[in-house]
Amino acid sequence: MIFLTLSLLGTAVFAISGALQAMRREMDIVGVAFIACVTGVGGGTMRDLLLGATPVGWVTKPTDIFICIGAAIITVLLSRFLVGKRLSLLIWADAVGLALFAVLGASKAVDYGAHPFIAVLFGAMSATFGGIVRDIICNEIPVLFHKEIYITAALVGAGTFVLMPETLEASTRILIAVLLAFSVRALAIRYNWSLRAS
Repeated sequence: MIFLTLSLLGTAVFAISGALQAMRREMDIVGVAFIACVTGVGGGTMRDLLLGATPVGWVTKPTDIFICIGAAIITVLLSRFLVGKRLSLLIWADAVGLALFAVLGASKAVDYGAHPFIAVLFGAMSATFGGIVRDIICNEIPVLFHKEIYITAALVGAGTFVLMPETLEASTRILIAVLLAFSVRALAIRYNWSLRAS
């Protein structure tokens, strides 16, 4: 139940980040809904395809797509209250989605028998792929390629989940790892942390 709840929450939050990005590019409602859907289900879709979990969930049960469209519509309806705040909301919505999908992606990969190291990579991919596609379509440099800490937070969350002892309940491991991933990303946003290559 907690996996499903957090998965739906992550989809909605990522969809909101996609809608906000599309609105910053002054797209119409159809464009906003499309970007919301791509962002909301992009990472999970790529993860499931590589894991062989097909057909992908939203193909047979389009709940995630409905959530993305609903999130896009609500974001548009509230647009007049978001003027001047879209970038900030986008960054924080993306941070929440990143933390959720990093851990849930790793959890699903483990369930499908992936090696622990690969499961961590799957978590990072689940957390970042939708945002990468969102930014590319919107003609933005993906945040993944900025100097700030981003994918590192996803790796921390996914790695924490994988490394925690299985004697702990899965829900406890998921919540701890999500909170840690979000904390790392939030601190990076707040204090402009980065891992420079040079």
